[in-house]
Amino acid sequence: MHRILLFQSNLAIAASLLVALLTFGIDSHLNSAMLLIALALVVILGVPHGSLDVLFARQTYQLVHVKKWIKFLGLYMVSSLLIIALWNLLPGLFFVIFLMLSAIHFSDDINLSGHQLLKLSYGFAIISLPSLINGEELTNLYGMIVDAELAQQIVLITKYVSLFLLPFLLILFYINKVNLRNQLEIASISILFLLATPILAFTIYFCFMHSARHLVRSHFFLDSFKRQHFIYALIVPTIAVIMMGVSVWHWKLTPSFEKDLIQIIFVGLAALTVPHAWVLNKANFSEWATKSF
Repeated sequence: MHRILLFQSNLAIAASLLVALLTFGIDSHLNSAMLLIALALVVILGVPHGSLDVLFARQTYQLVHVKKWIKFLGLYMVSSLLIIALWNLLPGLFFVIFLMLSAIHFSDDINLSGHQLLKLSYGFAIISLPSLINGEELTNLYGMIVDAELAQQIVLITKYVSLFLLPFLLILFYINKVNLRNQLEIASISILFLLATPILAFTIYFCFMHSARHLVRSHFFLDSFKRQHFIYALIVPTIAVIMMGVSVWHWKLTPSFEKDLIQIIFVGLAALTVPHAWVLNKANFSEWATKSF
């Protein structure tokens, strides 16, 4: 394992275990301060990894002309707007599909080449494990995005999925002989989502594992670009996302501060995740990362 990736792995494991242990048993009720901290971390440490999509697209589609850039950016924005429209029209269907797509997308974080079942189990564990201990808080969280009845049903289903996944992951460890590093990463992330309050668990995972790992891998995958290209790609799109988020919040603001923030975070991430995953798939990034690391 490359030393940069090793450092990121150690950081993610340490952050996950530390937060899980320090926050276990404390009041998990959502409050404005927690949401603002989570939003700040996601924007500063999480969103920039998706900003590199412009470099992935430039390398994959050979975007050297203005017309090609306009076409790509137009398709990217249209796909994001379609996700937002789907949420407004069919929030329940949107949310269920988003959870499933997120599990599949997150499953690429850890190098589990040749262990597809374990890989998917890890991805779905991220989505389902919070329901075991913090089911009530997770229901309240989902209830800010979809109606309360559907939120309860989703949490109940994910709870049963978790009860199956925990022993299943242990069995797969033994059968597939997964290396110690991967075991530590999967175990620490699982403990984080089991013990920490859901919004905090997602924030730590998204910033220190998902986003950080993507940035490290991208550094090697996009090795033909100069450092200033990375800096511009990380900063400019991130600022654009922040401005769009502030605009939407101003336009949509209601008396429910927490509900507004939750919807902006989750719907905004969904709107960015779909085109982001599409760009990475076209670039064969996941296949490259699996072979290279």
